[in-house]
Amino acid sequence: MIVLAAYSLEPEIQKGAHPEESFRTGFLHEVLEVLSALQKDGRIDEFFLLPDFGFDLGVFIGREGQTRSVFFNLKMYMGAKPRVVEIGDQNGSGPEIELLQLNTARSALAAESFRWILVDITKPRGNRRFSIFTTDQAKEGLMGGLNKKKQNSIKLASVMTFPMTWDELSGKLTDFLGN
Repeated sequence: MIVLAAYSLEPEIQKGAHPEESFRTGFLHEVLEVLSALQKDGRIDEFFLLPDFGFDLGVFIGREGQTRSVFFNLKMYMGAKPRVVEIGDQNGSGPEIELLQLNTARSALAAESFRWILVDITKPRGNRRFSIFTTDQAKEGLMGGLNKKKQNSIKLASVMTFPMTWDELSGKLTDFLGN
């Protein structure tokens, strides 16, 4: 399905106190709107959202007696460190790091239900500043490989190869959630 316009306005994300929260709230609202539209179109029967369910958002979708679980991890590039996005905690651990340690077969399993969403807030609202990517893409973008003893980083250029607008991101969400 091609969405020409997002279901909600692009969130106003400003540097300063708690920019992650404004991105998270806007993303949650867009996912809710996408799922409501999919339900109205008969593509899904039921759904519910669980924020902070291991990652930033867990989504549970019912269709034809089956349940699909989807998870999103939201990341933000704020320009503090040159062209990298930090992941995990300062000790090289956390759920993000656990995902990046999955073997090939398990990573393929995760690809069915997990996406990373990135916004580059150094670019103005309305520009191509969003990206959606898989765990394998995140793994490929690791700077210096995975280190379980310190903060890890992903190269921005490796996961922002085809930046998109909020409207384009909404279309990708619709496709991912509607499958």
